[in-house]
Amino acid sequence: MNPPYPIILIKRLALLFCLLFCSPCFGETESIGSGDLEPTPLMKHEARWLVQALQQAHFNKVPIDKLEPTKFLASFLERLDKQKLYFTQNEVEKFDNSFSPTLITFFKQGNLFPGYEIYNEYKKRAVNRLDWAISYLDTNMTFDTNQSFNTDRENALWSANESELDDHWIKLISFELLNQTLQQLDANFSDKTPLPENLSEITNNSRDEIRKRYERWKKNIQEFESSDVQELYLSTLTQMFDPHTTFMNIKEKERFDQQMNNEFVGIGAVLRDEDGFCTIKELLPGGPAEGSRELEPDDIILKVAQADGDFVDVVNMKLTKIVELIKGPKDTLVRLEIKPIQDPSNSKIVRIIRDKIKLTANLASATLHKTGDDDKTKLIGVIDLPSFYGSSGNGPKATDDVEELIKALKDLTVQGLILDLRKNGGGYLSEAVNLAGLFISRGPVVQVKSTDGKIRKKFDFNPKLAWDGPLIILVSRYSASASEIVAGALKNHKRAIIVGDESTHGKGTVQSLIPMKLPLNFAAISKKRSAAKITIQKYYLPSGDSTQIGGVKSDISIDTINTFLPIGESDLDNALEWDRIPAVNFRRPDEEFLYALDDLAKLKELSETRQNTLSEFTYLKENISWFKKKRETKTLSLNLLNRLSQKKTDLEASKALTKTFESLAEKAYPFSEVKLRIVKEQVLKSQQARGEESASSDDDGISFENPNELDIRLHESVRIMVDWIDILEGGQLSQKSSVPL
Repeated sequence: MNPPYPIILIKRLALLFCLLFCSPCFGETESIGSGDLEPTPLMKHEARWLVQALQQAHFNKVPIDKLEPTKFLASFLERLDKQKLYFTQNEVEKFDNSFSPTLITFFKQGNLFPGYEIYNEYKKRAVNRLDWAISYLDTNMTFDTNQSFNTDRENALWSANESELDDHWIKLISFELLNQTLQQLDANFSDKTPLPENLSEITNNSRDEIRKRYERWKKNIQEFESSDVQELYLSTLTQMFDPHTTFMNIKEKERFDQQMNNEFVGIGAVLRDEDGFCTIKELLPGGPAEGSRELEPDDIILKVAQADGDFVDVVNMKLTKIVELIKGPKDTLVRLEIKPIQDPSNSKIVRIIRDKIKLTANLASATLHKTGDDDKTKLIGVIDLPSFYGSSGNGPKATDDVEELIKALKDLTVQGLILDLRKNGGGYLSEAVNLAGLFISRGPVVQVKSTDGKIRKKFDFNPKLAWDGPLIILVSRYSASASEIVAGALKNHKRAIIVGDESTHGKGTVQSLIPMKLPLNFAAISKKRSAAKITIQKYYLPSGDSTQIGGVKSDISIDTINTFLPIGESDLDNALEWDRIPAVNFRRPDEEFLYALDDLAKLKELSETRQNTLSEFTYLKENISWFKKKRETKTLSLNLLNRLSQKKTDLEASKALTKTFESLAEKAYPFSEVKLRIVKEQVLKSQQARGEESASSDDDGISFENPNELDIRLHESVRIMVDWIDILEGGQLSQKSSVPL
């Protein structure tokens, strides 16, 4: 998320909405079919508003008339039936012929009829096909065939007719039944070993599991709601403009807000669906559920009641609906009927007062790593930032939390700092600018080009520095958007060395969340709003380079599996193009800590030597090679003996890799966790709720422990940092580095 939406444009959209929609007559919904889903009048207004918002606000200013109806319909069908399991080519062509000529007119009118007509047909076909598949499971299937199954459906064509679709499903069912059976067979069985006598029983058990799976698929399809169809259809439209522009219905908007603010109101429990039963997966520390001392993981929720109201049976209810029942306003009562894991024979009623839950697991965290022997010990701080979160109120903000952790690490006399952004997909642009300012005394952080072509430069003007020592930023292909702003800006300033995948994700666009404006007719019904998240700007580094598509290149790269995965911006449909603008003219302060190019060259040389000689990198290359080979295998045999032989080979390779990986754990540096104050307070509250003895939240005692496994990329980043510190201290470095290997 990003800067506030330009106020002039908001007013234009609000006025346009009123001009278009403020009329006393809303019209009737189309008559579809008995029991079929259909749009509400409000959804039509939302669609019309969205079309106008896209045309006026999107960076590319593309009119809806430029939409390619055939391409849009193909994309919608792909999102519905990605594996091409239900529709045939004839039906795809029928939809195109029926709706392409009038699709643009329908969108301008807010008419969602094509989307609902296609979805309702999809629902009928999917339910019928799954019923057919469930029946087919009862036929006598053997695994002595010479046939094979192609698992890659990404570029597959639609089946030409029903007969061809039947053939594909017969192979699919055989493939899934064979896979389920293989899971229960010992890999030591092969073509030279007799198969188990109870193979028939194992296969029948596998049939039951596949049957349950198909029933779940059918149930999920049948529980799809009108708002789900609306979001799927309209998000298909928005992503014809670019992959990051999307429509959010009211439910999705609420989830988005909770994710960005890292808080919600509820009971503090993570739930999961297990064969139709709502099961507690986890109790969040310090939450009301844990504080009740009456719930624990694996308890089953049977019924939910609001305050003293009637209970609602939630067995076989859609999980999202159960969550809606359990959530509610702060300080209100919810009652749960529970089947306890400790005593399943007796249910009990648990009364819980809802409260605000802080999602501290999604906040910044830090660890202190100790390297070297006692006389050569160096302490390196690592801060893991999962997103650039923030809130408009007093909620947690990424910059504040990182600054707090830096202070705590400085108090522990760290000599180098690593900012881990490997899993950081972005967040608030303002937080990215502020966070970059923690490491530079002043200067440009990012340039932003708007839909009007104007370029605005965003500077850090705060001379205060949280950290003025050596800094490494650890990145991956999953580091996107705001992460790339920070990494790219600090690289431009020569303030940080970038380590990780060859480049980051490549998302160089800025989205703004625009709440939908409602006419008075609807505004009186509910204060909740749907929203559109629209790409309104592109951003550029101080150098003028866009990170769009290309991302931020690492100064020192480390091979990873990510290189072979389609997870970059360039792999997404309709991504905006790369370009560049003039660089910002700026003179860096003389006193600012910068890395020297000679130092970087030396650090890169030392790291490459380790990557070419050390055992963990040999393991890494073998693991990547094995993964790549498995990924490129698209066709699998439907013969049991052939698959057992392959399973044995795969298992041996996997065991060898796992054994090697486990042996590397002893190389890992001892570490100690450094917690945010809010996390300490939550842990203390959790311990008190469980009646445990606890230390004060002010207790900053440091005790080092050995990791259970080696994080190879982080480990190498720590070694690079130690090399860097040695260079800065004037130490003598050999080709093998002074760091214990």
